Amino acid sequence: MKKQRQALLAIDIGNSTIGLGLYPDVASGKALLVNRLTSDRTSSMRSMSKRIKEFVYGDGRSFPSADIGVVICSVVPTLTGKVFTAVTDLCKKPLIVDYRMIRELSFEVSQPELIGTDRLVNALAGFRFFGKPVAVIDFGTATTITVIAKHAIFLGGAIMPGIDIMRESLAARTAKLPKVSLSVPCSAIGRDTASAITSGIIHGTAGAVDNLVTSIEREAHNKLRVILTGGHAGLISPFLKREHVLLPHLVFEGMRYIFIHYSGHIGHNCVY
Repeated sequence: MKKQRQALLAIDIGNSTIGLGLYPDVASGKALLVNRLTSDRTSSMRSMSKRIKEFVYGDGRSFPSADIGVVICSVVPTLTGKVFTAVTDLCKKPLIVDYRMIRELSFEVSQPELIGTDRLVNALAGFRFFGKPVAVIDFGTATTITVIAKHAIFLGGAIMPGIDIMRESLAARTAKLPKVSLSVPCSAIGRDTASAITSGIIHGTAGAVDNLVTSIEREAHNKLRVILTGGHAGLISPFLKREHVLLPHLVFEGMRYIFIHYSGHIGHNCVY
């Protein structure tokens, strides 16, 4: 008997946005559909449920409710419960990711439970992608570098302000510097204030990442494959000297894998 296809909604709750990744067929992982909502802590549960359903059932898509699984990865505790409740009519028991589910990795950090679950999910997906030591660099609200060494050991990494934080802080903490629109800098030398800020943020972030990865490799005694992900990965990618792979939706792949692992088998809804 042919197994029924199961859809999966993967929800990545971040500080700036809530990422929605819809897999019409979770087993194949193909035809991923992506949307982003603002991480508005004041939104009602009803409003959030409405926006999520509009995405899931948009363009005439139709899934029997029993066929939709939901997995949630969150770094904003105040939104986790609200989103969980908002999707319970899609899936009676959504799966919320925590560090104990990342069983393929071992941890050489003192408090793995305090690491952002987005970093853990990206680390798992990145290591599975290459099957060897990796540095996953996520360009989101913060720019994070997460390192997995030989034998699937989670070593830790580095965290620095994201490029949105940089430009917002410059505008907020100075008298005359404007909040610039993010764009590709034409050169390292800015010919006016806006282009100088853009150069500093984009070239500065790329240079910092290149330097950090080199330093981490030296300390870890591992040659790392580099994966870029997150909302601003495509903007930074051309300015990195390191060879890398661009996988902007890596977190959804990690959640897909976790869902398959914990759902028992494909074709049954939310059996954990």
